[in-house]
Amino acid sequence: MVLLIVIWFGLCAALVKRADWVTYTRQQIEKNKFAASHIEALPEDQKEAAYEQGAQRSKISQYVRGVIGWPLLILFSAAINFAAFKLIGGVRTNFGTAFAITAFAHLPMSLRELLAIPVTFLKDPQSIDPQNFLASNPAAFLGDSAPAWQLIFFGSLDIFAIWAIILMAVGFSAADPKKAPIGKALGIAFGTTFSVVLFFTMMAWIFL
Repeated sequence: MVLLIVIWFGLCAALVKRADWVTYTRQQIEKNKFAASHIEALPEDQKEAAYEQGAQRSKISQYVRGVIGWPLLILFSAAINFAAFKLIGGVRTNFGTAFAITAFAHLPMSLRELLAIPVTFLKDPQSIDPQNFLASNPAAFLGDSAPAWQLIFFGSLDIFAIWAIILMAVGFSAADPKKAPIGKALGIAFGTTFSVVLFFTMMAWIFL
């Protein structure tokens, strides 16, 4: 957990220094029809001020995400997978073990962030996407105008995320190999992840 947070802070420092946050904020606002309609009603000088303020908030949120984002993500993922393996697979384990499995399974994501640090310094600032900073998934090749639901769905097809899901399955299988052989564990892990991704994809399609 500590390693995940430390590496994320290193990436945050690179992103804050290199990314064009005003352009990124403008693009994010344009993708949100509610925010875009509000901004469009403002005079030009107030629009620019709003983009600047949004850019500053985005920079701060990157660091906040590092402090509370990873712990909350690990906690949420552990709870979902613990319930899935308990109810579907009948795995005999406790939540503490499930939390430890989840934390270790997400280490490939820290490798993704570590690789993204030098990439961030090599890329043109305007081409840096703080939300998808490494081209390890199909969403990285979509245009700036791509709808949010496509970014969520194709962003989930990340090679490091798939690696993490496999490690999750291996961990739960090792916790109770009789109840969750590796084939069954892989099915539960991928099925659970796909269900969560599908839910958020649908929410984005409806509301964004």
